[in-house]
Amino acid sequence: MPVNLKAATKVYCSTFFNRINPSPCPLCGKSESGALCTDCLRLLARVTGPVCRCGLPHGDTPLPSPDSLPPLCGRCIRQPPAFSASQAPLQYGFPLDALITRYKHKGDLTVERAILPLLTETPLPWPDTDALCPLPVHWRRRWRRGFDQGARLANLMGDCWQRPVLPALVRQRHTPSQQGLTRHQRQRNLRQAFRCQHSVTGLRLILVDDVMTTGSSARAAAQCLLDQGAKDVRVWTLARTLPPSLA
Repeated sequence: MPVNLKAATKVYCSTFFNRINPSPCPLCGKSESGALCTDCLRLLARVTGPVCRCGLPHGDTPLPSPDSLPPLCGRCIRQPPAFSASQAPLQYGFPLDALITRYKHKGDLTVERAILPLLTETPLPWPDTDALCPLPVHWRRRWRRGFDQGARLANLMGDCWQRPVLPALVRQRHTPSQQGLTRHQRQRNLRQAFRCQHSVTGLRLILVDDVMTTGSSARAAAQCLLDQGAKDVRVWTLARTLPPSLA
């Protein structure tokens, strides 16, 4: 795989200095712990209540019983996703969107340090999980950024949850950015985008990524893993984009 030495050097130097130097809260600049301060943490909206298989919350609708599964949303009834469940602790919106943009597009790895306390407090949602699988970017995008945010996030969560990370998927086709595309455009954009490079037969996997918007990438990746023999695939992302009616 080609290596962008300039981008990679920036990323790895940033990682090194972040570990040895205190840095301020990336949102307000006041705290020197490197993590988000208490006041800024309160600004991050959480995803609460029962959620559909695609991760969209059902609002305040109570479940019939504590052991029952939440009902499916309209889209999942019409087009059930290949993955069996998904979860995101945070809503994708201000100020988290600004942090993720700095992280992905500007290589600001202080964001990892800032959210680490939040990640360590996030329990493993499915204890029967065998391994975490990053939802990969294409090598061209990784070359441009110097890193793959899904892989880095999966490694962080693997340490938190004490589960191995299995980079089973490769994005074999370079697709245009999903940002700004409609759901149907995203689905067309992702046809045959993934290839499985490791055996996943009989494994219960969690796909890991930073943000789920429509879920099209997760659907395509989960289907690829199931086609190669995975027993079950679930999805965990740091944040979930919610429609205005639910935000």
